Amino acid sequence: MDQRVVLITGASRGFGEVAARELARRGHRVIASMRKPEVDGEKVRAGYEDLMTTVSLDVTDPAAVNAVVSSIVAEHGRIDAVVNNAGYGLYGAVEDLSEEELFQQFNTNFMGEWRVCKAVVPHMRAAGGGTIVNVSSLGARFVAPLTGMYSATKAAIEAMSEALRYEVDRFNIKVTMLEPGMYKSDWATTSLAVCDALSAGTSPYQESAEKALDAFRVMAETRPGPEAVGMVMADMVELQQNPPVRIPIGEDAFRLTMARTFASDDAWEKSMKTGPFFDGVVAPEAGPGFAGY
Repeated sequence: MDQRVVLITGASRGFGEVAARELARRGHRVIASMRKPEVDGEKVRAGYEDLMTTVSLDVTDPAAVNAVVSSIVAEHGRIDAVVNNAGYGLYGAVEDLSEEELFQQFNTNFMGEWRVCKAVVPHMRAAGGGTIVNVSSLGARFVAPLTGMYSATKAAIEAMSEALRYEVDRFNIKVTMLEPGMYKSDWATTSLAVCDALSAGTSPYQESAEKALDAFRVMAETRPGPEAVGMVMADMVELQQNPPVRIPIGEDAFRLTMARTFASDDAWEKSMKTGPFFDGVVAPEAGPGFAGY
């Protein structure tokens, strides 16, 4: 395969880091963006310094997004593919979240991906095509208590991505979205934003929310690492044919997506109430009611 020029956001760790290193291993030119390349860049580039560049990018800053995209095109002449991976989790009940917490979540997860798409599409159109891989989540279709607003950002990504796919198809720009299930990473620990009300101990849901969060983190430790998702990201960058609209990744993503598709709302609600938020027992085999994704 010809070498491709690939921009990856959120590449400091987890899925993004794996994808950046795998694409460089395959011989592609990778621009791995992250908030603090001075902290994380060296480890991400290690062994691939000749093929990978790490750059500072905060996807909530429109000027920064445009500047990074423009600099890539100026240096390499094109951007062949984008992996839109930057984002974070927000944990808290709908009632507990502040406007600032909610705005920051949407500004990063949803508007951040939109800004990158908006910046790269004109360059891809001028070049005759390209690939956009938008990272969604199983959470877009599997909504659990306390992660509802994270799920809302991912549902918004899916609506935006599907519309974009239809719109840019005429320009030979391929758009797909990935729906990873739960994987072991710092998403459930240091990168998970617990809302202020829970952190301060003032939530009316305090006891059940703490119980569910503990169960969530215990479960996350039992999950596979991020390698499978990073490999799928790299595969989608290289894919020659038109990719699927959405790609569930992980056995839980397939299992729970199918279960939700064929369950009635009443049956699904009953199964959700087996989880720790409802003072149930964490028993995934009995239903999907554990504190989720």
